[in-house]
Amino acid sequence: MHGEIYSYLLDKLLSEGALDVTYTSLQMKKNRPGIKITVLCHDSSLEHLEYILLTETSTFGVRKYPVSRKILDREFKMIESPLGILTFKYGYIDGVCVKITPEYEELKKISKESEMPLIAVYQIINSFIEKELLI
Repeated sequence: MHGEIYSYLLDKLLSEGALDVTYTSLQMKKNRPGIKITVLCHDSSLEHLEYILLTETSTFGVRKYPVSRKILDREFKMIESPLGILTFKYGYIDGVCVKITPEYEELKKISKESEMPLIAVYQIINSFIEKELLI
């Protein structure tokens, strides 16, 4: 399949109900290179997404497996940080906070507007989380 199709396909699958799409390089039979397309979706989207895969890619078949998921309870908080007010996602297990993560899009915007490398923005915010939010 032409490489350009993968970008198109990812956008189409996500806009048509896929929760996530990943590509994995692998060796196929007769030592040919291949790409495995993995699509996570709800049962309600399955048939439609299978149709897209079968009609818009070079595949002749789709394998499917049920998947379960365990997620943290989540809470979003707006907090004053060294880089301004940001949204942080708090993750809890049995009421205990086990993870705090800044919202990526906000950090990306700060990086772009300040012309500061994104990695430097993350370092500032991660230091803030370690010193101020987890203590």
